[in-house]
Amino acid sequence: MAIKRKISHVETSTLFQAISNEYGFDDKVLLSYFQDIDDLQRLWEKDSQVWVYSQGERYQYGWIKESPLRTDGSIVPLYIGLRHTRVMDDEEEVDPLLVVSFEMREGLADPVLIILTMIDHADMFGAKGKAKHNRTQMNRIHTKLDNLIQGKFPDDEFA
Repeated sequence: MAIKRKISHVETSTLFQAISNEYGFDDKVLLSYFQDIDDLQRLWEKDSQVWVYSQGERYQYGWIKESPLRTDGSIVPLYIGLRHTRVMDDEEEVDPLLVVSFEMREGLADPVLIILTMIDHADMFGAKGKAKHNRTQMNRIHTKLDNLIQGKFPDDEFA
């Protein structure tokens, strides 16, 4: 069942552009989605709340889905705390996605919704087919996203 979650406001991560670039969304592509992302941010901030849903519920524009839950109900530990939503207000267009998280801040009663990156389903959850069920491949996918969100990039000496 979807639940309403209060938010204080929405912010875009300082790493949004760099992480999105790692997933093939160059600056020109990001700019082409600017209005769509802005529309989502305005929707969420209008009522200071977002709808969060999980498996088995029908997507609605602006709703945010729990990322750590697999379709079989099991949990992906590296995705705990992450959620995602579609960028486009188009039921047929499932990519790209925005990865978001909630962050509590001192002095605010409700969490800040942080937009972390733009990503495609295959880069977040694995391509359909055998690779999606390959534990090693899926661990690489999850670890890459986790590292990027933490600011650890492939060309960093400490990544």
